[in-house]
Amino acid sequence: MVALWRISRVDLRVGNYPLAVADAVAESVEPYVMSSLSPESRFVPLPGSINFRDMGGYRTRDGRQVKWRQLFRCGALSMLSPAAISDFSELNIGVICDLRRVDEAQGNPTPAVPPFDVRQHIPIKPGSTEMLRESIGDTSQTAADRVRFMTNITRELARHHHAEYRLLFDHLQACEGGFLFHCSAGKDRTGFGAALILAALGVDDETIMADYLLTNEAVCLRTFMQTRMRVVYGAEFDDASLEAVGGVREDYLRAALEEIHTNHGSINAYLDTIGVDAQVRTSLQARYLTSL
Repeated sequence: MVALWRISRVDLRVGNYPLAVADAVAESVEPYVMSSLSPESRFVPLPGSINFRDMGGYRTRDGRQVKWRQLFRCGALSMLSPAAISDFSELNIGVICDLRRVDEAQGNPTPAVPPFDVRQHIPIKPGSTEMLRESIGDTSQTAADRVRFMTNITRELARHHHAEYRLLFDHLQACEGGFLFHCSAGKDRTGFGAALILAALGVDDETIMADYLLTNEAVCLRTFMQTRMRVVYGAEFDDASLEAVGGVREDYLRAALEEIHTNHGSINAYLDTIGVDAQVRTSLQARYLTSL
């Protein structure tokens, strides 16, 4: 049994993030014992992690359930503490899909040592640090402007990037062990990817949306985004702007789903288009679902 505790600033791998940002993330995580995690615990509070969640436990339309401790999603892994790095191995992750741009990944790299040496890079621009920086730096924008900006980002993920999300599914199919995918905050590129995976497994739309919105319950993410904006960008954000850029809204994912239905008719037809056809979906369901 290995205990994970709040950690000091000297323990953090912070990449290009100022220590104030890393400190804030570390302080948002309570003491935690990996082996005592209950099967129903969705957040996995590894110190220095961002929005780290288990996608298990969701019911499907046919009455089955997504297996626990098989599918994970999160933000950047560059601030994990040494203790968290040690305990990360207990999750038995077989593949890590990194959806960040090249510059994001280079600036705040995932540890290259085992058990992180299973990383696969699938760079996607929308929702990237660069795009957020441009929006945050424009002081003439209102909270409503930033909501529109984030809505358009999520819509673009559905309109383009078919090849990138097909690669995500390719790695999901080939994975031996747990599957983890992430971007910087684990909410936009990762959030859309999670919606696609849950849809492929037969989870209903209401549950998919609930999982997407669960990002807003991640205290570590809000702390990270708030501190990052004010320390890295020097931006003083009102609460509405912080919620718009630092969290997610139903409108964001709804825009992506509307884009899918407009251009493909249904989410299954979209999955067919990117190469995740009924045969692939059946195979994934056999692997990642369990009967109740």
